[in-house]
Amino acid sequence: MTRQTIAAAILFAGAAVGLTTPARAGDIVLSTSSYDSPEGYDFVTTFPPTGSTTIGTYTFTPIPIVDVQGITISGTFGNGDIDVTALSDYFLGDATDPGGETAVEVAGGSLPDSPCNDISDDCYSGDGPTPWTLTLDQTQIGDLADGIANGSLDFTYTWEDNTEFAFEGDNQSVYAGPATIDVSYTPEPATVLICFSGIAGIAAVRRFRKV
Repeated sequence: MTRQTIAAAILFAGAAVGLTTPARAGDIVLSTSSYDSPEGYDFVTTFPPTGSTTIGTYTFTPIPIVDVQGITISGTFGNGDIDVTALSDYFLGDATDPGGETAVEVAGGSLPDSPCNDISDDCYSGDGPTPWTLTLDQTQIGDLADGIANGSLDFTYTWEDNTEFAFEGDNQSVYAGPATIDVSYTPEPATVLICFSGIAGIAAVRRFRKV
């Protein structure tokens, strides 16, 4: 092997390594608007709808689930209009999957550390808006895999059963502050650049051999 061929091979290897080095981690940070439920319900003469209600949809460039490093979501019970809110549960789900909007609960009833699990909590009784935050575990991230791969996640809520606190004419409403999601990820290597580096390396080797 001539010195020119060796030099070309080294050049090719260096280019390939440089272009296949994984990109640095990135972040997708998106927020919903604050939300006021359109009607109040007293749970005596009027009842809220069953199922989930969508507050907002996070739309982003699709990400392979294997590239997701972590997801954190945060918001408030209550908002700038009204600092308290009816007991409610908040969820992330797949906006493209009918019925899948409540895939992962992020705040509310079934979460032991949520600040809005009881009628005496600040979110319902007075000192709001009350912040909440959740960092998803790997199981929860996996439950959102289809939505992440499609680049679309819903932020939704459901009403809790407040009949034990119901008074006729005493309407309850849901108020939510902006909810911010932070998705950290590692982009895949630029495979197109890898291909071009290989082609360039082969061409260089052939050129040096002709010299």
